[in-house]
Amino acid sequence: MSQQQQLSIQNFGPISQVQIDIKDILLFIGSQASGKSTISKAIFFFKSLRDELIQYFYQAYTQDNFTPSITPFAKQAKNLLIKTYGSVLQFPDMELKYQYGNGMEVIVRASPDQKFTDIIFNPYFKDNFSQIVSLFQRKKTELKQKPLKFSSSREITLIKAEEAALFEKIADQVNQLFNDESDLLFLPAGRSLITTLSQQLYKIDRLDRGDEFSEENSLIKLDYLMEIFLNRIDGAKSILNQTSLARLIQEQSSESNNSELLSVIFLAQDLVNSILKGSYRYQNGNEWIDIGDKNSTLINFASSGQQEVVWILLLIQLLIVNQRQVFLVIEEPEAHLFPVAQKEIIDLIGLLVNQTHNQVLLTTHSPYILSSFNNLLYAYNLGSKQSEQVERVVNRHLWINPNRLDAYILESGKARSIFDAEMGLIESAEIDKASDIIVTTFNQLFELEDEA
Repeated sequence: MSQQQQLSIQNFGPISQVQIDIKDILLFIGSQASGKSTISKAIFFFKSLRDELIQYFYQAYTQDNFTPSITPFAKQAKNLLIKTYGSVLQFPDMELKYQYGNGMEVIVRASPDQKFTDIIFNPYFKDNFSQIVSLFQRKKTELKQKPLKFSSSREITLIKAEEAALFEKIADQVNQLFNDESDLLFLPAGRSLITTLSQQLYKIDRLDRGDEFSEENSLIKLDYLMEIFLNRIDGAKSILNQTSLARLIQEQSSESNNSELLSVIFLAQDLVNSILKGSYRYQNGNEWIDIGDKNSTLINFASSGQQEVVWILLLIQLLIVNQRQVFLVIEEPEAHLFPVAQKEIIDLIGLLVNQTHNQVLLTTHSPYILSSFNNLLYAYNLGSKQSEQVERVVNRHLWINPNRLDAYILESGKARSIFDAEMGLIESAEIDKASDIIVTTFNQLFELEDEA
């Protein structure tokens, strides 16, 4: 039976020492440069090694270049680390360790001479890696005995089907190796820039595909996580260019007999429209926010809040409609949003985590985000005793099981849990700390007025 995954970090960036159990919902608060992004990127990096390994095996198969050594893959993993963090050699005593909960472990640390970064895979990984390579080599040899050149179209189709089945089997084995089959999605801070940039890149690339400045080489200048976020936006646009979200929802409602799923989808739609203060439309390469029946605005001229949140909303909605299992990282979901909208976006995230077996990691500076989670946690706790009454206040699809969540404050290079397991709530004192400081300052000024 697999155990919970765990991340440990020592002496890396602003982090001196942390150990985090990977719950389904992870919340990190802390001041600027306290290490929130360092931790979220680390978890995302270690989980992304799964997709890197699938890509590695696919390339090895197509190039007929198999080796039992893990050295080429370790090099690919190092490149991913550099793309995620940049150079890390300035941290000679660093160690990042990730335990996947099934016996597999990966460690990142500086080499003994401190000139390189070593990525160390444990024997469990090496054994499984060797087995998958042997399977690929055996199947490749078998298929080579069926030359395509003199095969009939039927035989070619059968060979292609065998290859497709092989890749699917390998993907399943890699998923088991990493103890995870979720899609991975990272929504970085600064999304309003990316929302505008994705629109500009679309136009620039199509003005002159022969020009030196194209979408492809522009992406090289972007941060890696920004780049993959932009790629996900473009993938979603290709869907929305063919059909609208409203039509996707309509198709789902006409095809599905699952009333629970439909109620979740319609609730998600209501939340998205309420937060966005309109509905999104993609048409002929342009992104629009439609407000009412007649008013529309191009995304470039929408409010900063709409630009910041639009792709959080749309990607979550697509995940819900398509019932995709996901590990989702969102940095600062509260950015540029009114407190009521912050509460609604946590409701939407609650919908997502309760569908299939989704996981969400949030970094935040907002007490409203933490308080909104407390409402959903409290609803779950109270709902076990007064289900109907609680549902009149909070839709049951939003309730969050406290066993699935943990929250941490990062300070002085360490992570301290601020989740009260006995109460099943985030500690209110931590939520109110900033307000207390502000009130204390006001009271001190008030006292001075009395003395005047």
